[in-house]
Amino acid sequence: MKRTYKAAMMSLVFVLAAVLAGCGAPPGLPKGPIRVNTYTVTAETVPLRAEYSGTVAAAAQVPIRSRISGRVLVKFVQGGQTVRAGQPLFRLDSREYDAALAAALAEQAQASAGLANQKLNYHRYRALAAQDAAAAQAVTDREAAVRQQEAVVQANAAQVQRARDNVKDTIIYAPFSGKLSVDDVPVGTYVTAGSTALVTISSTNPVFVEFSLSEQDYLQWMKEKNRTGTWGAAVQLRLSDGSIYPYTGHIAQMDPRLNEAGGAIVVKAVFDNPQQLLIPGLYGTILLTGQTAQPVLLVPQRAVQQMLGKYFLSVLNRQGQVQKKEVQVGPKTGKFWVITSGVKAGDVVIVDGYEKAEGAVLSPHVLTKADIERDTVS
Repeated sequence: MKRTYKAAMMSLVFVLAAVLAGCGAPPGLPKGPIRVNTYTVTAETVPLRAEYSGTVAAAAQVPIRSRISGRVLVKFVQGGQTVRAGQPLFRLDSREYDAALAAALAEQAQASAGLANQKLNYHRYRALAAQDAAAAQAVTDREAAVRQQEAVVQANAAQVQRARDNVKDTIIYAPFSGKLSVDDVPVGTYVTAGSTALVTISSTNPVFVEFSLSEQDYLQWMKEKNRTGTWGAAVQLRLSDGSIYPYTGHIAQMDPRLNEAGGAIVVKAVFDNPQQLLIPGLYGTILLTGQTAQPVLLVPQRAVQQMLGKYFLSVLNRQGQVQKKEVQVGPKTGKFWVITSGVKAGDVVIVDGYEKAEGAVLSPHVLTKADIERDTVS
């Protein structure tokens, strides 16, 4: 009986040992230091290089509408084509307008004949009045009749010109060179004057790239502009494949109103587009450069934590304790972010591992500027 009990206890010990070996040490036992990457905040005078996500937009985008109503009889182009200014696009049914022109010409001819007759009467009465064979009042009446008929002729001429314009307007032309949308109307569509959009045309050269500036970036760049007068004169565009667009652009428009929804200011840079590589809706990255007037504080971009529209840094003090500080950020430059307030030169910030750093024993690993520029994470 004792032997059986002893064997059972030994079996239980072996089972517990196996469980502990398979599951690791029980929770609550001390852990080793957590390795984090740190960086010492530096103050430097550096060129400011900021990047902003942008979208290509046409400099001009116009829905083409007809001045007259009618049914589309002919399409000279198809949606999606590139057209030149003045190129015919559509032809409407002109029979109604041809008939109106013929009627206007007939009325003009009739009025012109009436004018010729009134002039003959006027000259005849003048000759008779000169011989005292007609009263002066009769001459005046005939002269007034001539003036009245001249007005009728002028009104008929205006009707003829209007009818001719309507006939010309049965052919719709491209107002400028550009690319047509693919939502062009088919043949047979009845077009209402000034209402029906036949197709939309977008200019292709030059094009806009729209992007947004935060309030902080706007203030920084306006200071740069006031100081140097050159901000926005040379803007680069990096395409989605990583290549740099070969043409340099410039800032063309800036919305003076702050977008309340996004808290940003919309800016448009204009770029030449002779090869039509840039099309509306294409994404790219705007690259802006400038020069700071005095040293600025730089921290790695990946050290900055964003939460609910605010920015924070995890700062490591001399006792190895972590303190999260709210900071104000300026523009980005390369792999770094300009910090305008919240830390000072010489502060040590955690670049990688700040998620698990609070309250833990840390093993800091200092990164150099070269490490950050190589995007090194160790």
